[in-house]
This record gives sequence, structure tokens and C-alpha cells, in this order.
Amino acid sequence: MLASRESDFRPTGDGAILRSSDSIAFEENWEAARDGRSVPLRRSIDLKSFANFARWFAVIEPARDRQALPFRLVGSGFFDFFGQDLTGIDYLTLADPAIRQLAYDCVIACLEQPCGLWQCTPAKTAEGTLLYEYTILPISKGGDGADQIVVYVNFERPGNGMPAVDRLEHAEVWHWLDIGFGVPKLDLGAFAGA
Repeated sequence: MLASRESDFRPTGDGAILRSSDSIAFEENWEAARDGRSVPLRRSIDLKSFANFARWFAVIEPARDRQALPFRLVGSGFFDFFGQDLTGIDYLTLADPAIRQLAYDCVIACLEQPCGLWQCTPAKTAEGTLLYEYTILPISKGGDGADQIVVYVNFERPGNGMPAVDRLEHAEVWHWLDIGFGVPKLDLGAFAGA
């Protein structure tokens, strides 16, 4: 889950981590696709408007009957990174078992009280550690309520091509994104350093 071009996503000198301009642009495009609705329709998330994000973009549709987060649409960058098509695969099988329940609960919270989520997660590589930035926002398949999420993944790309990731760590930073309906009371502190 990476960005396809050089990114401005970087930690600041004082140890803080700031959202990248790509993450903000993704949210702005999502906002424009709302067209007066509480969340955009999936069909409004079109290739023309989201072309800059398509490679590292995914749609996940939670399965509430079996507590799963299967990928429904996955950009080509994910295939390059994982070596397989993730369509139909449950995201939770890729997550650390210690945070699966909280990850699921956060996605459901993004749907029930429409809001977004922004996170930074370190990944260990042979060259050191890279930070991955996730921007998560709710969408609707066609009704009035949110029932899917869109995810854009970004990272600080090293100069030597696609990194081989040994291990994804626990998120260092998580923040709710208020899209006009407030944010859930769900405590995200369990993600950081879990």
C-alpha cells in the first residue's frame, strides 16, 4: 500500500507527522464528489476525478454478518506490492490480530457516524523504516447511508524503487476526520503502540 510518485508525506523535524498534500487532495476530491449528499455515491468516485489516486486506491465493503472488511476494488499498486490481486480478500487477515477488532470497529464507526480516518503506520524494510499514510472516507453504493469506505495509501518513496516490506507495525498516529457530522467517541489510542 504505497504511493506511485514522490510524496511530501514526511515527519517534521520535531517528531510530529503531518498529513501530506496528496491526502488532503484526496479528501478534497471526495468532498467535491459528495454533491450535497452526506457521503458521495460510489459512482461519483470516478476515474476522471480520482486518476491521481487510482493506483493506490481501494474500496472496502464491510461484511457485518461475519465481521470482515473485504476489498471490492483495488488499484494496481497493491498488486505490485503484494504480488496478488486483493479483490475479495478480507483486509483483517492482513492486519495484526491484536488490532483486528478495533480496526473493524473504526470502519463501522466511519459508516455509522459519517467521518473519515487518517493514520500513519511504519513498515520495516531492509533499508530501515518507511511510514505509510492512510486516508479513509465513507461512500455509498447507491442509497443514502454510508456502506463502503474508500482508502488512499501514500508513503515517502525511497529513491531505489519499490521497497520490500518485512513487517507492518502498529499505527503511530490516528485521527478522526470530521466531515460535518462530528466524530465517534471510540478511543483510537489502542492503535498506537499496541
